[in-house]
Amino acid sequence: MKAGIAGAGIMGRLLAFALNKAGWEVSLFDQDNGTADTSCSMTALGLLTPIDELENAELIIYQLGDEALKIHWPEILNKLGGEIYFQKSGTLILSHPHDQSELTRLIQAFANKLNNATAYQKVNESQIKKLEPALSKFQDGYYLAEEGHLDNQKLLQVLSHYLRENGVHWILNTIVQDVKPGKIILKNTTQNFDLAIDCRGLGAKSVFKNLRGVRGEAIWLQTSDITIHRPIRLVHPRYSLYIVPRPEHIYLIGASVIESEDQSPISVRTVLELLTAAFSLHPAFAEARIIKTATHCRPVLPDHLPKIKYADGYLAVNGLYRHGFLISPSIMNDCLRWIDNGMTSIRYPQIWEKSA
Repeated sequence: MKAGIAGAGIMGRLLAFALNKAGWEVSLFDQDNGTADTSCSMTALGLLTPIDELENAELIIYQLGDEALKIHWPEILNKLGGEIYFQKSGTLILSHPHDQSELTRLIQAFANKLNNATAYQKVNESQIKKLEPALSKFQDGYYLAEEGHLDNQKLLQVLSHYLRENGVHWILNTIVQDVKPGKIILKNTTQNFDLAIDCRGLGAKSVFKNLRGVRGEAIWLQTSDITIHRPIRLVHPRYSLYIVPRPEHIYLIGASVIESEDQSPISVRTVLELLTAAFSLHPAFAEARIIKTATHCRPVLPDHLPKIKYADGYLAVNGLYRHGFLISPSIMNDCLRWIDNGMTSIRYPQIWEKSA
């Protein structure tokens, strides 16, 4: 059986990985040149935080993310066999004293959607110091012990190497014009497959009519003057700051959410807001080195939920928004269920829609 996949972001690569494992002959169409990955998947922070996303997301995002974090990500990483940084050390949510009302509002949002008060634990000053010894000025916060994070940039690189080494036809510098049942349509030719899958993100606006881009921005810092062990969320009235640790004393700082499809370099305003907030978390960030900035636009549908369109010989997956790494393994698993046994076997029918 032959599958053609348009789009080599995290969703396209995971589906290529799964189908290759299942014995399919897979062709992956990538608009990039293979030397510098510029997909929005590469710009993400690698957060696996299903509870924290409940602030603005529907319960299904938590369900998809919780399943992925507990089941699918460990299985995928084990099969890849590479040394991909992956931690389930939880998330620590903090606020400055004048923003305590924002923290209270956030926790109430969790409580309104999730019937599990043990998923988020209130922590005092001594408990915060035990979790993160470097953070000594916060009197209370919340600890989400079951959450995690991974090095998504390294993951994408390992997936790329694995797919090429295991026979996936990776077709570079190729813009897909359209995807139809059993067909990947290019500028000058059409290639036929038993299954054609559309994972083009914003490139699939003709398929998902209300698709729009939401700009995200992040900064990479490096400093050995402070050690943080897990993602920290600093609650603020205007933005949510995440500080996500990586090996070699690297910290990813983000993430802005801007209603724009502008993919130009990071703005001065975002840099000032993110770095000021990082400095307010710990003054050692003042001497950190800025080693990289990143911007991209994430594909979003009006309800902020993912959508899978299907027909005989056809799948289209889109609208993963800021939840790509959190939920993509569970969506991959649901797609495999449909491929093997049809609609009767899927777990999340609310995100499926028959293609017109």
